[in-house]
Amino acid sequence: MPGSSGPRPDRAGFVVDTAEEATEVFRDRAWGVTAVLPYLAKLQAATGEDLSLLADAARASLIYQTDADHLMTRRALAAFLSPAGVDGWAPVIDGHIRAALDRLATQPAPDLVRDFSDPVFIACMRDVFGLAIPDDAAFLRAVYQARVFTEPLLRLRDLLAVQDGYRHLIAAASVPTALPDDPGTPAPLVMALARGKLPAGVDGATLIASITVAAHTAAESLAFALWGLLRDGAPTWGEVSREGWAEAHLDAVIRDYPSTLRLYRVARTGTLLNGRPVQPGDLAALDIPAANRSLCPHAAGEGGRASLSFGDGVHKCPGAALARLMLSRALPLMAARFPDLRLDEAGVRIERTHMVQAPTALPCRLTPPLQKRAARLWEITEPRTARAVAVDDARFSPPGMEPHLIALQAASGRDLSTAIRVARNAPFFQSGPRHARMRLLGFEALGSNRLVAWTPLIDAEIERAVQALEGRTDVDLVADFCEPLFRAVCQPIMGLRPHDPAVFNALAPLLQEVLEPLRSLRAILKVQAMVDTLLGQFDEDPTGPVSDGPTSLLSHLAASGWDEMDAEDRKAFVLVLYGASFNVSHTLANAVLALASAPVDQRGDPADPAWVAAHLDTRIVPAAASPRFIYRVARAEGEIDGVAFQPGDTMQLRLADINRDLGAGHLAFGHGLHRCIGAALSRLLIRKAVPALFARYPDLRFTGGQPRYVENSQTVILAELHCRLD
Repeated sequence: MPGSSGPRPDRAGFVVDTAEEATEVFRDRAWGVTAVLPYLAKLQAATGEDLSLLADAARASLIYQTDADHLMTRRALAAFLSPAGVDGWAPVIDGHIRAALDRLATQPAPDLVRDFSDPVFIACMRDVFGLAIPDDAAFLRAVYQARVFTEPLLRLRDLLAVQDGYRHLIAAASVPTALPDDPGTPAPLVMALARGKLPAGVDGATLIASITVAAHTAAESLAFALWGLLRDGAPTWGEVSREGWAEAHLDAVIRDYPSTLRLYRVARTGTLLNGRPVQPGDLAALDIPAANRSLCPHAAGEGGRASLSFGDGVHKCPGAALARLMLSRALPLMAARFPDLRLDEAGVRIERTHMVQAPTALPCRLTPPLQKRAARLWEITEPRTARAVAVDDARFSPPGMEPHLIALQAASGRDLSTAIRVARNAPFFQSGPRHARMRLLGFEALGSNRLVAWTPLIDAEIERAVQALEGRTDVDLVADFCEPLFRAVCQPIMGLRPHDPAVFNALAPLLQEVLEPLRSLRAILKVQAMVDTLLGQFDEDPTGPVSDGPTSLLSHLAASGWDEMDAEDRKAFVLVLYGASFNVSHTLANAVLALASAPVDQRGDPADPAWVAAHLDTRIVPAAASPRFIYRVARAEGEIDGVAFQPGDTMQLRLADINRDLGAGHLAFGHGLHRCIGAALSRLLIRKAVPALFARYPDLRFTGGQPRYVENSQTVILAELHCRLD
């Protein structure tokens, strides 16, 4: 990590942005690095702070050493850091790369910095350098503290932080290291350096600490190269795993994605730079990316310079061979293991200082966003892709259930008129103007502002449901709380007044089968018979909406005067939404299970309405949502995230995987034009019921062992939820 600490010289500055001028500066001994030791001595005298350890680090650093001391230190390191020396570590480094790839594969939200480049670096420092690293996180913090030593204009508090980082790293390099178990493995740097001759006043552990800080640029270069090769539009990732790729392209990668931004040199004597006079004290700022860009892409093949990413001349980075080895091994192994690797571009973070540029976050997905499960069915688990499909009403639509049923009726000769009516009035099977009008009518009755009028009923029914548990020790919160509360709240809001509640309530849960698209004829006829019975169980209110009370969904539809919906259409619409609203009960049960199963000190404060409201969409609903899938069908041929699809292909959005990473932006209630009409009612009931239940029964805990679920391909449904209330 070349550069200068302390104040910049006061004399003139030269911006060096061509390889020709940069090489001239690197090789002209008139140019040197800033003399940092006098600056540290002056600062120590002025402040009274003890900076002696930092002064020792400067004496041991190849960056700040000059002349004979610099040459002696390079000679002590030469054999170990030469290409032949580091090649002996290739099997060890390969092992660490493969272990990091295994680790990456297990991460729920993988990141190529946190879960790959940094772990590879730490593992190599343990074995290759022989460092004692009991705490990976503390070690990395120390490296990041110490790495800014080469930045210009550091304040005293910055230098004290640098010194603390060096103190940690020197301790890691001071622990005796045992010989490797494998006689074929070289001795680590700690042992190899003990046999070398160092300049007077240079401590071996301090030198290793400074080299460790510099070596982190290899991890930064690896992360930066991954960013460059994986950026949107970069066509190269599929080639990286091919045999011979590293030999043919490594120099170009190092040239195009340098982690070093600038290097500074100070003129120690008068000289010339490209014919221009230079006075002692003048500053040259070498722009490494610009200098690299000025190089001919084929220069290396013609015997020229491949890049200046590692500097040149007497201060050329001695760890270049190690960095090249890590890059040449890690990139092909990564590409072979994860050929469909893609970055989450929105989450990428790249830090840029005066001296360096390096990614600090490279969130990614390891597998294709779309995977084919059948000839025309694609499975989507990646949040960004799922959201793109969910909001794209131009290229994707819900499953076309109505035309499918009409065609099936014509082909089979069976009467499917009720099933067709249901499909025609089910929002999750519709799109276009009629769907938009249905949504508007639904939200006019079930939007957040309209539900305010139903709050007294909701509060009263929650209180009644909680009180019904009083005096009982063991309860089934599905049968004794969630389901009766759902019926007591949702039926009046929907406008359902069954003629025989027992019959209606027994059959209504089967409405959830309507959500399963493209079922067999036999299954459709079975569902149709059940729907016919349920439609016969209720009627529209002949008196219309009640003027002094809240208006139900069914009454609102009747009063709308929309002539595209007759009475049977309105009833079908309400019945379908009621069936979909069972997800309120299921999600509430799933949320109670998650909270009741957690240790008390980890469940948060579910008895506090404010806590529940704050965590409803970031924690409770995404984890507890009962729908398993959202379906969309491609309207035309197209491509998404590099995967081509055909007209009629079905996209199955797997919500459990998607919601895990979306937090408050979850898709539990759908999104955009197909957001669930009952979302506000669901959120309101869960937000009120959870704190009421836990406030009354703060020691509530799940006692059922392994949860038991109803067999359902589309919905997560708890069969029972046995809990103790005391």
